[in-house]
Amino acid sequence: MEKRLLLFFALTFLIVSLWYRVFPPDVPREVVGPAPAVASESPVADLDSSDRPDVSKSQEGVTSGDVAPEVSAKVEESIVVETDVLRLEFSNRGGHLVSARLRQYEDAEGEPHELVAIEAAAESGLYPLDVRLDDSTRTEAARRGLYRVEGPRRVELRGKQSAEVSFEWADGRGFRVRKAIRVSGDRYDLDVTVSVTEQGEPLAKEVLFGPGLGRQANQSRYMDVEKGVVASRGEVALFAAGDVEEGEGRGVSVSAVGVASHYFAALMLPDDDGLYGSRLEKMNVPFSEGAERTVITAALEAPRGPASFQLFLGPKKLELLEAMRPGLSEIIEFGWMRYPALLLRTALMKIHEIVGNYGWAIVLLTVVINIVLVPLKHYSFVSMRRMQKLAPQIQRIRDRYRKVKPTDPRYQQMNQEIMGLYKEHKVNPVSGCLPMILMIPFFFAFYGLLRVSIELRHAPFAGWIQDLSVHDPLFVLPILMGVSQVAIQKMTPQTTADPMQAKIMSFMPIMFTFILAWAPAGLVLYWFSNNLVSMGQQVLTNRYLQRRDTDGDSPQGSRKRKAKKKE
Repeated sequence: MEKRLLLFFALTFLIVSLWYRVFPPDVPREVVGPAPAVASESPVADLDSSDRPDVSKSQEGVTSGDVAPEVSAKVEESIVVETDVLRLEFSNRGGHLVSARLRQYEDAEGEPHELVAIEAAAESGLYPLDVRLDDSTRTEAARRGLYRVEGPRRVELRGKQSAEVSFEWADGRGFRVRKAIRVSGDRYDLDVTVSVTEQGEPLAKEVLFGPGLGRQANQSRYMDVEKGVVASRGEVALFAAGDVEEGEGRGVSVSAVGVASHYFAALMLPDDDGLYGSRLEKMNVPFSEGAERTVITAALEAPRGPASFQLFLGPKKLELLEAMRPGLSEIIEFGWMRYPALLLRTALMKIHEIVGNYGWAIVLLTVVINIVLVPLKHYSFVSMRRMQKLAPQIQRIRDRYRKVKPTDPRYQQMNQEIMGLYKEHKVNPVSGCLPMILMIPFFFAFYGLLRVSIELRHAPFAGWIQDLSVHDPLFVLPILMGVSQVAIQKMTPQTTADPMQAKIMSFMPIMFTFILAWAPAGLVLYWFSNNLVSMGQQVLTNRYLQRRDTDGDSPQGSRKRKAKKKE
């Protein structure tokens, strides 16, 4: 029974793993070469107040004294804000965000991780914090205008310090756009207010984030592609590009809308969620040499009047997301074993606080789990030993009914004889499966936890393993895991005489080694550690049972049994 369960578990995991190999997700290709030039740190941004351009305020085209004058800047310039956790760069061309780097998280090149999809933005002409109106002419004017900047062009914020940068532009004929962004030194969220008016009357609008999120590289097939996020009426939903193409991603009374990659997110969270809607859009952005990336743009549909929201630009860390909105951490896709994964995460964080290394924290947590399951695993191993002794008798019963078909009433008689044998020797054939059934949730919970936890991203273990979130570059851990799996098979009592089943079981270590070769190193480390602990427990259990059997066959052991019966 336990062999069949293990086989079912193996085949299930094989199907899930190979699905992503046969039908890989639409992971965007990383563009090789320098990124297209966008508004970067320019000498203009370093000019002092006396050298800054004057604001042009012409009255050309004005027919009424009530129409606001033209408001714009003469030259394009960059505004850089650097905090403890973010480095933000804005451009007064459109008053939008052109770069958002996370100072505490590095990309593959060792640079602060970029959350703005610079190539996609340059190709599409769209940038985060752009606005979209019902009138395309007004939309284009708002995106291309040179905004007057209020506030410092370059500022550093530390701790609780905060500063506001505002952009204002008006065409002199009554159309006006204003954006105000307040940044704090120790926070990943910005307070944003956007207002658009025509002849003094507020207009309905959409505030955009996108297209896409950063320069997502295909580091592992176990990484998710970016998805659109919509939180509405207490529920959080994620939408892949295919869902967006089918028109999903529209919502009303939204509390959050944005884009999330495997480890990071950019989310717009309105102050009054009852007034805002959402829209997600898919875009295919071409690059050189025929490469193409599918990206998602999120739009916060704002009512007439100023749109006020928080813009979260940061890691998908559970505590951060829950602090922003209760339930928002559901964008972290722990899988169908979410709640066990959350419990394991809490334990892993506590152990990491003590040992300071996530690799060793995984090992110690694996030991703790196995210690908790020692009684059940011992009971299972004893049951398998008993089943092993009964295997020849069971096989003889099966041989007698070898030519009987399952539909024949005599086949039921065979099962009754086998169950009678179990009852006579006080053996429960299901008992050997119980610990394995309990270990399956732990495995899938660990799989979900180690695959998506930002804490494991770029977390080193020891030696050549410098990132537990990607595969072992030398494939040493998968090989060791496969060898330990073979050792466990040799130590486990064989409860079946079926040669075909024995061959399948002997092939399983090779199969698992192949499957987990490209799995995150943290997951392989967990399985390898679990194998080592199980091997140690089986050695101790073997010695205990051998000693008990030896004592049972001796005269002294016989006297002990008689004395126990008298008691």
